[in-house]
Amino acid sequence: MDLVEAVYSGDAKQVTPFLTGAMLEWAERVLRKEHLSFMSEGGFPEAERVRILLGPWGEALNSKDADIALLWVRSLDSRAQLEHRQILGSLMALGFKRDVLGDIQAGLGGFYVASTTEIAPFIINQWTQAGREKIEVSLFSEKPIVNADQGEERRITVSSSRLDAVVANAFGTSRTAAQEWITQGKVRRDGVVVSKAETEVQPDNLISCRGYGRIKLLECSQTRKDRTAWQIVLFRSQRH
Repeated sequence: MDLVEAVYSGDAKQVTPFLTGAMLEWAERVLRKEHLSFMSEGGFPEAERVRILLGPWGEALNSKDADIALLWVRSLDSRAQLEHRQILGSLMALGFKRDVLGDIQAGLGGFYVASTTEIAPFIINQWTQAGREKIEVSLFSEKPIVNADQGEERRITVSSSRLDAVVANAFGTSRTAAQEWITQGKVRRDGVVVSKAETEVQPDNLISCRGYGRIKLLECSQTRKDRTAWQIVLFRSQRH
């Protein structure tokens, strides 16, 4: 709302930090009620984390004004396999907040990282290690070629549609482990951290488990043994 007021006050275009899916949905609902132009940009096609660019009503907006830099990071050891959590964890260790970083997507031999243009030079100069791996970081100016993430469609049966039951079955872990992930804040539903294991899930929910992958819930039905069958797409965390 401060950014909206800044536009009304004549400060021209404004841009938000990187937003999660839930925050993006809320922000867009608010902005639809305001007499403004706005668009979202994340640096990748169908990005999950995006910035919203807003300006006076009728003003043409350009995605370049979202001030997003794409960085390319790869291990100096060609035999090493970088992981998403290594990359994010090492960036957090540099003192960055999550809202200045967008999606982290795997490419051939490395990862693309979206960041604000403001912090990109610092990352390039100071970010030298991810986990135990020495890395090389550079600015990427071409169209990113990310690895296809088709996912694995499967059918699972659970005793109920509780979050912990679905997560445990989908990832092949124990119900206790799934509950620990939830308690530790590792599980999100449609971009929002869920803290209660008994939360009921619904068709079209996207469940993400940090470090393990994502689950897209398609449809559910009841079995003859009074259990719940879910058709899901499982996207496991990739290593590169």
